Amino acid sequence: MKKWMLIAAVFVLLSSSQPGQITAAAAAAPETIPQKRQVIALFVEGLSFQDVVHLRSYPHVDNWLSKAESGALSIRSPGARSAANSYLLMGSGSQALYTERSGTAYHPEELISKRETAGERMVEVSPPELSPVARYRIVFPGIYRLQAENRDKPFTSRIGLLGGTLARHNLSVISYGSGDYDDIRTRHAVLFAMDERGGVPFGNLSDETIVQAPSYPYGVKTNYDYLLKSITKETAPGLISVQLADLARLYQVADDMAPERFARQYGQVLEDLGGFLDRLLASRKPGQMVMLLSPVPNQKALQAKMLLSPVFVWRGAEAGLLTSATTRQSGLVSGLDILPTVLSFLRVPLPDGLAGHAMKKEAGKGIGELIQEVDHIHHVYANRSSVLYTYVMLQIVILAAAAAVWLWGRGKGGDGVQWGRRAMRLALLSMLWFPLLFLLEGLLGWRVPPPVILGVLILGAIAGAWLMEERTLPAGLAIVTGLTVAALLIDGWNGAPAMRRSYLGYDPVIGARFYGLGNEYEGVLIGCTILFAAAMYQWSASQAGGKATGIQGKYATWVIVPIFLLVLAYMAAPAWGADAGGFLAGLVGFAVVLIRLRGWRPGKKSLLLLAGGMLGGIALLASVSLLSSQPPTHITRVAGQLVSGDWTEVMHIVERKLEMNLRLIRVSVWSRVFVVSLLVLGLLALRSDRYLRHFASDYPLLAKGFSGVIAGSLAGLLLNDSGIITAATCIVYLVVPSLYTALRESAEERYSSS
Repeated sequence: MKKWMLIAAVFVLLSSSQPGQITAAAAAAPETIPQKRQVIALFVEGLSFQDVVHLRSYPHVDNWLSKAESGALSIRSPGARSAANSYLLMGSGSQALYTERSGTAYHPEELISKRETAGERMVEVSPPELSPVARYRIVFPGIYRLQAENRDKPFTSRIGLLGGTLARHNLSVISYGSGDYDDIRTRHAVLFAMDERGGVPFGNLSDETIVQAPSYPYGVKTNYDYLLKSITKETAPGLISVQLADLARLYQVADDMAPERFARQYGQVLEDLGGFLDRLLASRKPGQMVMLLSPVPNQKALQAKMLLSPVFVWRGAEAGLLTSATTRQSGLVSGLDILPTVLSFLRVPLPDGLAGHAMKKEAGKGIGELIQEVDHIHHVYANRSSVLYTYVMLQIVILAAAAAVWLWGRGKGGDGVQWGRRAMRLALLSMLWFPLLFLLEGLLGWRVPPPVILGVLILGAIAGAWLMEERTLPAGLAIVTGLTVAALLIDGWNGAPAMRRSYLGYDPVIGARFYGLGNEYEGVLIGCTILFAAAMYQWSASQAGGKATGIQGKYATWVIVPIFLLVLAYMAAPAWGADAGGFLAGLVGFAVVLIRLRGWRPGKKSLLLLAGGMLGGIALLASVSLLSSQPPTHITRVAGQLVSGDWTEVMHIVERKLEMNLRLIRVSVWSRVFVVSLLVLGLLALRSDRYLRHFASDYPLLAKGFSGVIAGSLAGLLLNDSGIITAATCIVYLVVPSLYTALRESAEERYSSS
């Protein structure tokens, strides 16, 4: 009886409810329940942009790729360009180095030796309070060796950060697939998903993930049916990492195969991959993000210097190009951006100190434009070394030949000597035009061989030198340096499109810098600005009868000081140059040249003022970086570490920069330019006629400007991780004018005038 009374009461309550209230409650329910989010990361080992072009020949695959957010992935590892190092970098969000002695991943029950399983080894190496066998389905017994071998490096590694962060937020972590063949276990994708203890809670690396296939490399291929079934049944929020290695196995045996056989098998591997991708994306559920990326391209692509690997993301309905605050370039992202992208999509707070940023989409362009841009980047990278080596050696030859002609022509006359001097003068002046021409060449977007590029640049530089030849030295120097400074500033304010594509700019393939002012043009900008200031003062003095005072001197000061401030602001601003070393080196050089040009006597007050200016500049740089509304830069991170007192990481940065600078001094061709420049200056200063003294009497204000070039060059050498490059490109603006004027008159004329 009570039972029937309860049912009746429930019926009355339900019938008395208003339909509108029930509908509203039902509509509000989904909003109160957080959507489950899941990331599926497909790592296709060996995939290059050439392979992507072949994949696009399959209509169903091209349809999905055209709908994706696409980009090129730049991975800068401290070690070799390998899949293991790439997985470590992406999974830790920082630099890390894999060593072969660390081994690979296993299931706990797998034998790691004749008498020991991986689970038993894991218990042996883990802290006593842990139970790794009970907690993990996949273990990496070499985790503590790996952490130890990364401990004393000039970087702070955070191995296992991704898996550990997800575990602390109660999100699932699953790893499927392997690159196993024969008796070789290659399961490096676990390095991406594991936590700090070397474990992954769920997944399968066993033979179930591959099937026997006699016609495939090593007789095995990926079991796509098993993977698809396993992935689609996983509904828990979190990360699913999948290692797909058919393409990598094929490229391992490519040299052993007949070309026809390789082409046939290559098509089959891509067809299998395309079919799996089509089925997986067709079953993608709301709240799922699928990422397709390659940790490293195949060996043939690496040999062709096509080092950027593709990355595709499906998380919305619209296509576009990927970018991030790390690169600030459309279609280009860093391997450091993968971890923050995964965590951001899963709505997990990002750990402090990450160098990367979440990838974002730029609408309006697609995969076609991306492939064209990547082709151009690879073309520049493939030819950069030959172009720059030839250019640098040309500088060395010109400086050495000009010095030899000067020495040889002392006390001699005749048409041959005069012709040789003029040829060397033109060659020296042409050196001042090359940086500007290299910058403008980056806007052409052409793909021609290095000899054509160098030929065009040499002709342009000679033409510029010929136009300068008949002008006074201060006027000619002011023209070429003023144009170079203006071009660099205008390009920088517009996002540096020319510098990004210039052979003298920074390289996105190497990944040392993606935006702002590069080291080569840092030295050019400092040297050009100082020489422009000195040339203006010298011209002003010639107009005022020999002294830069009065109206002409004031005019030069009112023009030059704002230019110095403008250049410093450009180098310091996070949205423009983002170059801390350049800002400080420029501050030193500009301060020295102003003191000298204005005739202030150097003393204790000047030194204290200079030191105070340096400290103030550092404080200003840190304040601007921390308070800027722009995305965080490397300067911002360093400033934050200084403010927070993270001296360990600061010392790692200093150590890394010193190590890089010392290595470049030993191996870089730029160091040869710097050494030759110093030798030429010593020759000009120490020969019997001491030419630089006569130069100072003829062009006293230009000579005073040279002190600023020296100061800026030395400051750049000390304050940059690639300081030798800055010093070499800056000091040219002292050596060239000195040698040029030395070759304008014979020794007899000099002696007779003295």
